[in-house]
Amino acid sequence: MVRVKRKVFSRMWFVPLVILLLLDLGTPLFGAPAPAPKSVEELYAELAKLPEAQRQEAILAGARKEGKVVVYGATEEEQENAMKKAFGQLYPGVQVEYFRGTADAVVSKMLMEVRADRWYWDVTSLGPAYNDMKKENALATHHGLVVSGNYPKACLGKDWYSRQILPLVIAYNTKLVKPQDAPKSYADLLDPKWKGKVSIDANPFNLIAAMAKKWGRKKTEEWLDKFINGNQALIRKGHTVQTKLLMVGEFPVASEVYAYMSEHEINKNKAPIDWLIPTDVCQAELPAHAVSKKAPHPYAALLYVRFETSPAGQNTYAKFGRIPVHSEAEAVYPRLKQFASPGLQDRLTYLTAEDDEYFRQANELIDKYIATRIRGGS
Repeated sequence: MVRVKRKVFSRMWFVPLVILLLLDLGTPLFGAPAPAPKSVEELYAELAKLPEAQRQEAILAGARKEGKVVVYGATEEEQENAMKKAFGQLYPGVQVEYFRGTADAVVSKMLMEVRADRWYWDVTSLGPAYNDMKKENALATHHGLVVSGNYPKACLGKDWYSRQILPLVIAYNTKLVKPQDAPKSYADLLDPKWKGKVSIDANPFNLIAAMAKKWGRKKTEEWLDKFINGNQALIRKGHTVQTKLLMVGEFPVASEVYAYMSEHEINKNKAPIDWLIPTDVCQAELPAHAVSKKAPHPYAALLYVRFETSPAGQNTYAKFGRIPVHSEAEAVYPRLKQFASPGLQDRLTYLTAEDDEYFRQANELIDKYIATRIRGGS
């Protein structure tokens, strides 16, 4: 009886001991252990080492296994539907799920999910949220993989990319102003003959930030004081509103409206307006997009953004009057193509997601001069 008990006891402790020893030595019990999942950035770093053709094959194969990409943004639904359709035709089997909301709503949703460590989104448009997302360590270093081929360096950051150019131009009503008399620069707008005749947005962050970036704060402040107070600029809320009011002749000149919007009104609605590129400060915003640092579908995310920045994606987006940045893409309105030309690009004052200091200065100057005037201060 004793021997039997001791024999049974020895078997009972021997098996667990072997298991513990094997686990301690890292010996696989049932074949090779599953490799630890790579982070998005580790994956992208490995993909960056591959030749382009092999890289694209790997991205496509991975995306098909994942089956979908989740995109957050504030772009008009019609435009995103067109992008989804074009993407689906090129890459059947990879579904695009798009969450659309206002810029503030999208940012709030992303931040809430990141802070809860619940990562649902793969790709997003950042708007003014770049620094907030940086602080949360939420953006993937993409190693340049979000583009392929000839793409402007100005449109590509370490953890962001831009798929369009949004330049601001000076526009005028052709029934009220002759082309030869139109102001050619922001310095021209300080001429007393334009007193009380030129509009500006109630929050012209991009224009003032671009001026601060090119001119410095002191010169920008002097210009803004003279324009707002000296020449009694007409403060209106919204670039679309300014464009519409300019069309009906409420004022002869608008100091900063979007080129694509003005050109659309000219071509589609025969609007009696025209626009010109300022000779002193030619502002061009590069709206930022990014890939999530913990993207649930990292291959599909790359596949989608590489489509966005490819000639096919850029041409799809350009159909809505937007200005593509890829040199091989075609703007629907030929006149807008010049913003992607090397000659003009050298003159543009780009505003990117990384220009927080200039936006901070702009915010302070707007509050000092424009907000004060709106409130009726001196």
